[in-house]
Amino acid sequence: MKSSRPPATGPVPTVTAPLPVLERVRTTVRDWFTQGLSRGRGDALTVGRAAIAAALAYLISGFIWSHEHPFFSSIVAFIIIGFGIEKKMRKIVEMSCGVMLGVLLGELARATIGSGTWQILVVVFCAGMLARFIDSSNLFGFQVAIQSLLVMIMPVTPGMTPGGRALDAVTGVVVAIIIHLLLSGDPRRLQSRAANSFYRELEDTLVSLALSARSGDRGVAQAALKNLREVSQKFTDEWELANDVANEMATFSPSGLRHADDVNRLEHLLVGSDRAMRNMRVIARREVEFLEAVNGDAHSRLADALLAARDAIQELSAAVSHEEVDFTEARRKLRLFSSYLSPEMLLRNDEGMRPGRAGHFEGVTLTIQLRSLAIDLLQATGLSASDAKQFLPSLVIAADGDAIGPRPMTTEMRALEPPATTEALELLITDRSDPDRRP
Repeated sequence: MKSSRPPATGPVPTVTAPLPVLERVRTTVRDWFTQGLSRGRGDALTVGRAAIAAALAYLISGFIWSHEHPFFSSIVAFIIIGFGIEKKMRKIVEMSCGVMLGVLLGELARATIGSGTWQILVVVFCAGMLARFIDSSNLFGFQVAIQSLLVMIMPVTPGMTPGGRALDAVTGVVVAIIIHLLLSGDPRRLQSRAANSFYRELEDTLVSLALSARSGDRGVAQAALKNLREVSQKFTDEWELANDVANEMATFSPSGLRHADDVNRLEHLLVGSDRAMRNMRVIARREVEFLEAVNGDAHSRLADALLAARDAIQELSAAVSHEEVDFTEARRKLRLFSSYLSPEMLLRNDEGMRPGRAGHFEGVTLTIQLRSLAIDLLQATGLSASDAKQFLPSLVIAADGDAIGPRPMTTEMRALEPPATTEALELLITDRSDPDRRP
């Protein structure tokens, strides 16, 4: 009698996928390593200048004042130049004053009441209160208090005369300021780094909006809008700080004087670029509303326009990284982007249909907002508002039988075009331009 038991089979091999936790750890470590390398490359010059200032201050202080261990010169020089981001001259002067005041208070206290536990308490408290009375800056107060504390707790080296630390501090301050001015490097470097980060955020947002338009998924546009609201101001603030520092370097640093014109151009570039960043938030919101109104229809022509804007911003980013700032290619890309910016071009879906009554207003509003983005970017390259508007297709409304919509600009139309196109916009938004209009 045959057994009904099924034949024995060996164990079925299973493929185990990587654990999500391990994948997250691997990604985190990779990102940390990449960001660390980026920070190291970006701050190598600053750290190098701080190291040179500390070494020179130690050498010069020992040579001039014959101090055996003038460590205070090195400490002061390194603190003033700083570690990481560049400092503005106002901050350097502020820190120098704080250092000098703190050292003088510490020297005076050590000479009168000595050094010990209760003396440290008294000196640090008095130094901190005096600093808050003189200036509201936290940086100034920190330097006054910490330098007075260092004077109180560090032992007196052999051969150190009364007031010797003050002489070392003066030496460190002078050496730090000279090194900062002589080795500041190209002032455009800070501006280019801030501008590239700024434009990279704009590029990422435009790519996300293009993906949303091509797929009809408004969730992608919503995510891009949320991210832009959270981070856009940070990139603007970083560029403003870089402009301030570069402007001072081009004014005071011998190596930066020859770059003053380019510094001014990059400083002006932020004005139009910041308006473009603010405009981008509105564009993302308008696209979400438009895709919701048209029930998620795919709009590849709108996606192409957004990618053309991305290409133009890439050229802007490339222009600020070159030795000579030149916006010629960026303007060419912006002209291509501008050629899309009429409702006839942008508002047809992939089936060739224009939006109905429900989505017409949102679509026209999105088109107008994209035209504003083009003008902002063109003005960022140095064009006037009137010159920038010449890049845009006309919004003059012409009637041709039953069809109403924008037509190629003719001499007759140009003569009748409203100065600010206000009437044209009103005609576009009213029911007369609605494709579902019935007589």
